[in-house]
Amino acid sequence: MPPIIEGPPQEGEPKRPLDKRLMWFIALWLASLIAVAAVAYALRALIL
Repeated sequence: MPPIIEGPPQEGEPKRPLDKRLMWFIALWLASLIAVAAVAYALRALIL
């Protein structure tokens, strides 16, 4: 199993592909989008 937290790449080590590096930020964006939408619809249901 690979380590959960990885340090910076060593000298001469190739960088990971961009999609792998951005996957964490995309997942956080999607999770926050869903959370905000759920809260907004819940508040709207309470008001109406």
